[in-house]
Amino acid sequence: MISKLKQKIFWLIMISLSIIILGIIIIFVILNYNNTIDTTNFMMDRFMGEEPKRNLDEKIEDYKMKPEINIDGLYNFLVEGSTIVQSSVTSTNKELNEYALKIAKKKSEKGIVGKYIYKIKKINPNTVRITFMENEDAITHIKTIFTFSVIIAISSIVAIYIIAKKVSKTIVKPVEETFEKQKQFISDASHELKTPLAVIEANSDVLENEIGKNKWINYIQNEADSMNGLINELLLLAKIENVNNIKEYQELNLSKEVEIILSMFESVAYEKQVIIKTNIAENITINANKEDIEHIVSTLTDNAIKHTEAEKDVVVILKRERNEIILEVKNMGDPIPEEEREKIFERFYRIDKSRNRKEKRYGLGLAIAKSTIEKYNGKIEVSYKDNFTVFKVTIPN
Repeated sequence: MISKLKQKIFWLIMISLSIIILGIIIIFVILNYNNTIDTTNFMMDRFMGEEPKRNLDEKIEDYKMKPEINIDGLYNFLVEGSTIVQSSVTSTNKELNEYALKIAKKKSEKGIVGKYIYKIKKINPNTVRITFMENEDAITHIKTIFTFSVIIAISSIVAIYIIAKKVSKTIVKPVEETFEKQKQFISDASHELKTPLAVIEANSDVLENEIGKNKWINYIQNEADSMNGLINELLLLAKIENVNNIKEYQELNLSKEVEIILSMFESVAYEKQVIIKTNIAENITINANKEDIEHIVSTLTDNAIKHTEAEKDVVVILKRERNEIILEVKNMGDPIPEEEREKIFERFYRIDKSRNRKEKRYGLGLAIAKSTIEKYNGKIEVSYKDNFTVFKVTIPN
């Protein structure tokens, strides 16, 4: 849970700062590019003289370059369709001729090609005038700005990454410390409660032998059993969430393990008149701890049976899809409200508190199962489809 919180904060900082920094750099590059092009275009207009005003009587000849204008590095083309009508360069300059024909097809009115900055003036739907100005200094300036911007962008991303790592770690540290203290408290308190609880159970048994059964002793024994179950679940939750607690993993035949666990629930299902149906693929293996697998399957199966009405079905499916193992436990019964579906995996959360208290359920089973599944980089989801409440476990393998 802490690692997920840390990752969320890290990515939030990383993405937010990256968007801001990259946005500023991109805007700067675009403004610099447009400013350089506009400055060169202004120079072109000055050298070319004022253009005639557009009116209904204007002719293509009005846009032809005047003979007296002969400036080194400034070239003018008049292109009609795919034909150069007039050019201020010799036909041997193939490079500029090719540029002119290529640019004539573009929609942009200005830009850079090779070592030239160009400007396009549309005369009519089929004819354009293209002016080139050789300005290597301006183009070099643009390329230099772009290169430095890329370097700054990469450096900024690296700096943001380091900052985001440190900041996320700093933000999460108090939460992590509090969480660790909470886990330690649960573990210590559960262990401390076991001794007085054992004394209560022993004394109630002695008292029963002395005076016989009565409802008061029965109340004591029932609540002691209930408390014992709660303490064991708390200890299991603390044990699962202890990162330093490394269990022995082994190659398990998951198909057989699931079948064995389900066979243990046959008597429970029979008493409640629930039918367990299975569709288990053969020889699915997993590298895992046996206790973890038993707890996941047992919790979901027990939960499904207890929430299924008499003579209804519980369906357990185990299959492999691509590189994932999928376990589905379905039960026919009332759907879980959509707003409750994420909450049922929270600790101590119970939809029907009165009924769960009566059945000695404390809202820890699914929370423990989820924590166990997440240890294997898996996930658990709940949905409602075709009159079935479906708990789906997906584990990469």
